Amino acid sequence: MRMRFNLLPAYKLSAKWLAVLLACLALPLQAASSHLRIATLDWTVAETLIALGEPPIAVGDAKSYHQWVTQPPLPMNTLDLGVRMQPNPELLIPLSKTNRKTSLIFINTGFYASAAPLLQKFAEQVHSVNFYGEGDAWQNILTASKQVAVLINRPQAFEQLMQRYRQKLAEIRPHLQPYRDRPLALVQFIDSRHLRIYGKNSPFGAVLTQLGLRNAWAGSQNIWGFETIDATRLAKLPKNSRFVVIKPYPVNIPTALKYNTLWQRLAMARDPLILPAIWTFGGIPSAQRFAEALANGLQNGGETW
Repeated sequence: MRMRFNLLPAYKLSAKWLAVLLACLALPLQAASSHLRIATLDWTVAETLIALGEPPIAVGDAKSYHQWVTQPPLPMNTLDLGVRMQPNPELLIPLSKTNRKTSLIFINTGFYASAAPLLQKFAEQVHSVNFYGEGDAWQNILTASKQVAVLINRPQAFEQLMQRYRQKLAEIRPHLQPYRDRPLALVQFIDSRHLRIYGKNSPFGAVLTQLGLRNAWAGSQNIWGFETIDATRLAKLPKNSRFVVIKPYPVNIPTALKYNTLWQRLAMARDPLILPAIWTFGGIPSAQRFAEALANGLQNGGETW
């Protein structure tokens, strides 16, 4: 006697439930085929990828990322590609398109255009987005972030990222009302005599505006939104300016300022606000970190020199 084996239940499945079953069976295959291998030389792209839920497998100068960007952290297994402007070809070989089944995609900014010919030897695709350029700095960041999301097939993740950002600033803004009359001088030290001071058309300058705070710098600025100034020009800022220092800075800065006569005469020397390391050339994740760190510092005091 020939035996028959029924793979489906004895009762008849409706067309609707059969379609659901087939869709469920197809999910693992779809997930596997949609997995991406994304790499970047650019730290702003890297933090954006992490925030969008698609962390890069390799980053240029990952070691220094932990010093300058810090958050969001890179996954522990992220490959360090060496110097960002000149990635090490030997480190690219394990990622090569000839060694893996899944395509390797590089997403960089125009700042690393000179590395594109090298990267194209190892990657299936090399894309470029522009976080910085002429025009409104914040709008440039939004446009570039959305482009990254589209390239990794996560446009919805960009909307969620923006929603979280808007919600966080809406939470912070009411608490900063008492600090709106005192302009803030946002700086990073290059050495004991020179600083980068960030204007209104910088990422963090845009955050100040969104929080209803004043920027002490009204001078010129480059496409990254800052001007390199001599420390003597600090005396020309509004007398009631609050000096906001963003780490990291050279190790000799605290001692140099202690014995700097000009610095000691400035009113802003009495209560400088020191913030942790945040990527001043970053995108939405760094902007949110800055907003949170600034609010915490203004209300509770910042870090020490």
